[in-house]
Amino acid sequence: MVISREEKEYLIKELIIELHAKYDGSHKNLIVPRCPYCGKEGGKFGIYVGVETDKKKPFMTHCFKCGHTTKDVNQFLTDIGRSDLKLEEHASFAPVQIPEFFRLEEQEIDDELCVVEMPKSWKRCFRNDYLKSRGFVNDDYDYFPVGTTRGLNFKFDDYVIFQVIDSGDVVGYVSRHTWSKDDIEEYNNRAKRNGKYQIRRYSNSTENDFSKLLYNYDAIIEDETDTVILVEGIFDVIALTRKLILYDNHRVVPVATFGKKISDTQIYKLQSKGVRSVIIAYDADATDAINKTAIQLNEFFDVTIAKLMGNGKDFDEMDFWEVYDVFAYNLKTPIEFKLNTLDEKI
Repeated sequence: MVISREEKEYLIKELIIELHAKYDGSHKNLIVPRCPYCGKEGGKFGIYVGVETDKKKPFMTHCFKCGHTTKDVNQFLTDIGRSDLKLEEHASFAPVQIPEFFRLEEQEIDDELCVVEMPKSWKRCFRNDYLKSRGFVNDDYDYFPVGTTRGLNFKFDDYVIFQVIDSGDVVGYVSRHTWSKDDIEEYNNRAKRNGKYQIRRYSNSTENDFSKLLYNYDAIIEDETDTVILVEGIFDVIALTRKLILYDNHRVVPVATFGKKISDTQIYKLQSKGVRSVIIAYDADATDAINKTAIQLNEFFDVTIAKLMGNGKDFDEMDFWEVYDVFAYNLKTPIEFKLNTLDEKI
């Protein structure tokens, strides 16, 4: 069926009002908070409204809870009680592949999380010598909950422990030993020879898979946050927030993926908040991972890459002007970044 631009725009506006729908980050899909077929909530019902291609037809619908799919726009309009919006011709969708948004959850994205208990004796702190050495200021303690077990839990002696929060719930924690990497390696080499307990640099929660989590996720405000800066770890998030003064800036939010890659669940979580632009700011030595992540994200967001200097510095090791230069002068499109890295290898 040929649908004029005016008909399409009118139908989209009516569906947004009728179903309380909103665009995802790519503006190719409408996300509906409640499925009109099974009644399940959580934004699992999608309507494709992108450009028609051989494989993608406008107004196809799919629910990732009950699995109901509708390929006939007029049938869908009848099902939701809006026969008054039916188009003159009957839509005749031959069997087609599910559009890009739907393929993301074709295997049913599992974004269910359980609430996690913090380690026994954990208590939030607002002053810590190790964190001070990492540049922490008062605002950091207020915005990024962190604490210790105060010597009352031997498993977490000499660790600082950060809460990972999602929708207000604690869904994980990341504990970082306060010794340097070199000191830990030196101790572990001696401990291994003497058959003693070895120190882990990180000792994290295990209840929820970290590929489902994003650090600083609740700072993304639905329909307000336009741009997310993707970084690898917690200290990168906090350093960028401090140095770029992003504490109360809801338009731009740094978020950590806990490593140099992003999962389909993490992509879906960004989409569900209406994020439109993503800046990848992984470490300078992660060129292959950056290129792969850019390909994954480019289907759903406007993607740029922050090209860090090859001096091995993390964001919390950079001064303000070094961070400023990265985002003022070294943002590359995925193609530009790939060509630059190829030139550097030659």
